[in-house]
Amino acid sequence: MLESIYLPKLNHLVPTLDSTLLKIMEEAGELARAVLKFLPFESLQRDLVLQNAAAAVLLDDVAGELLDVAQTCVTMIFVMEDMPEFAGVSTEELINTHLSKLEAKGYRFDHTPAYSITTEGNYKYLVLPRLLLEEVTLLTTVCKIQEELGELTQFLGKRLGASGETSRLPRDEALQGCAEELLDVAQCCFTMMYILAERYGADIGILVERHIEKLRRKGYCTR
Repeated sequence: MLESIYLPKLNHLVPTLDSTLLKIMEEAGELARAVLKFLPFESLQRDLVLQNAAAAVLLDDVAGELLDVAQTCVTMIFVMEDMPEFAGVSTEELINTHLSKLEAKGYRFDHTPAYSITTEGNYKYLVLPRLLLEEVTLLTTVCKIQEELGELTQFLGKRLGASGETSRLPRDEALQGCAEELLDVAQCCFTMMYILAERYGADIGILVERHIEKLRRKGYCTR
């Protein structure tokens, strides 16, 4: 059974679309650095990774950076939800569009679970598919995240005429496209989190708790 991953609203900050876009690029870079450090251990069996103190620490770093990237996706969705142009977009619509897009691209996943995005207080609970990808690696995941971020920036950039181009989309449609790309980025992160749990026994629940506690220590959010 897939584990719901819950991430907080950073209610002690005042993020904007632009600041969050910069943040997600920063976090993607830090993820790439963490992955490069762990690469020498990636092919090891679970027991060998867990018995190697350095490898175990680096694995935790990778998982933490994956959650940081996913966090910025959730933060941006929270930001957009406060915008009038985004008022007509429902999370059910977003998740259905996301699943349809995965199917159209030929990605295989279990259709049995109820995939969802729900909000409870200052948290979003996300249940996204574990994509059944052949020969997926941490490095290919980093590359895929960069690809999705490129598509995200298109919605916030030239499709809104950010540099003086003729705007291709109304703002509400651009924001919906942006939200869909954010789910694509989060999907990459979640699939790899599930894979880390399967391959190396990473405890997603504990990792999420550590992630949230880190945000609280930094003063970004409340309980």
